[in-house]
Amino acid sequence: MSLSLKWSVQRITTKFEFKIARSAESYYDVVILELSEGEFTGFGEAAPSKRYEKGPEAILELLSANKNQILEISVEDAEYRQEQLEHMFPQSYSLQAALDTAFWDLYGQRQGKPLWKIFGATQNLVTSSYTIGISDLSVIPAKIKEAIDYPILKIKLGTDYDHDIMRAIRAETDKVLRVDVNEGWKTLDDAKRGAEWLAEENVEFLEQPMPSNQLDDIAQLREFSPLPLVADENSVRPQDIPGLVGAYDGINIKLMKCGGLTNAKEMVDLAHKHEFDIMLGCMVETSIGISAMSQLGSYARWLDLDGNVLLAKDPYRGVGNQAGEICLLDKPGLGIEIT
Repeated sequence: MSLSLKWSVQRITTKFEFKIARSAESYYDVVILELSEGEFTGFGEAAPSKRYEKGPEAILELLSANKNQILEISVEDAEYRQEQLEHMFPQSYSLQAALDTAFWDLYGQRQGKPLWKIFGATQNLVTSSYTIGISDLSVIPAKIKEAIDYPILKIKLGTDYDHDIMRAIRAETDKVLRVDVNEGWKTLDDAKRGAEWLAEENVEFLEQPMPSNQLDDIAQLREFSPLPLVADENSVRPQDIPGLVGAYDGINIKLMKCGGLTNAKEMVDLAHKHEFDIMLGCMVETSIGISAMSQLGSYARWLDLDGNVLLAKDPYRGVGNQAGEICLLDKPGLGIEIT
């Protein structure tokens, strides 16, 4: 039976403005794919990041121009499929991820197995963090209240008022914190001072403290830092990982950066080879993207899979997230339902 493919753009709105060191957004436009074969439909999601690629309009153009070629791709051969997707869409990692996810979802449904079983993973996942974006200090109490059920918070820093943000957060909660600077500290001295200061604030690790093109400075920071360093903007594709040895203690893997589950699993294997701790992360995404990344969840030391719970309304239902606890489904493929 032949494949069919359709797509749509959906606007997803966040509960609060989502601000990091380089951008601030209240909504995101994502591209949803439905790859069908008979009774089965595989879902995929492209949530493009402005740092790495153009927006949804460019993705729609690529889909329209390449639809026939996409429908000729094998559902069975993931490795060759990834090669084809990278050749067809080198300018869009998120589209690679959406298509790879949809093919995997369809494959799992064909096999009658959830993807976590196909990937050799388990249902035993650690607790995910909940992200508190950069905001005016007056909004922080409301954000902390929204996250009251979540035991681990991930704090976005990289501003000229980082200390004020942390003081405002610590006035509201004594929970374990993880800090993501999103390349916001530009000098080694600033990063050293920041790492030393945060070590006294019950912070578990420091994510991407400096710009990715300052890898030598990051390696020097690692020698000094009392906190583990986790790569994000430095950890995009599988080929990035060997070059991070000596600069980081862990890597963050995101579907929308790496190009899908096939590459994500390769990054997991490379991280184990090079003795990196693993965090699985996300952009602001619906339950399609979060459910996909969760399939590899048992391979991770840390999870930051909260993109769907940051939304005012999620148009899909998948693995869910109750107080940071993600429940992998024992359903074929991803187990996505439309709400």
